[in-house]
Amino acid sequence: MKIKRTIKERKFIEAYIKNNGNATKAYEVINPEYNGTSAAELGYRLLRKVNISQDELMDMMGMTDAYLQEKLDQGLNATKTISVIPLIPKEAQENSTDLPKANSKNIEFVDVNDFAVRHKYLDTALKLKGKYPSTKHELTGKDGEPLIIERVIYVEDKEEEKK
Repeated sequence: MKIKRTIKERKFIEAYIKNNGNATKAYEVINPEYNGTSAAELGYRLLRKVNISQDELMDMMGMTDAYLQEKLDQGLNATKTISVIPLIPKEAQENSTDLPKANSKNIEFVDVNDFAVRHKYLDTALKLKGKYPSTKHELTGKDGEPLIIERVIYVEDKEEEKK
């Protein structure tokens, strides 16, 4: 369901996106005649009033589900370029440990899988899909008996409960 917004609210959202999420600057854009010092507060209030969800904001910025899926696919196939010094096999000499000497003329660049980046993308994808189990810690007391936790009430808490 699409929320109906006023022209001022729609202009504010547009200015908010153009100013990289800065509500103060967005307020100043839609109210150029305003010269007060509380633009930050007024921008914050207007942002709360428009009540825009993170999903809606991301869609308006072009970060649709299809776009995010494309970026996820790119990250899961990440590679990096490294330099290598290929060693040309030397004629086998018995009991020789000599290797050909490296020089600037025989350095090559190759693409290899970047497993660290792929892991981060996979970790993020699994978190977004809710595939990680919630962490549970079982606490036991002395001799493996159930741990009994008692609530400690401080004087300040008692005063608040009386109110």
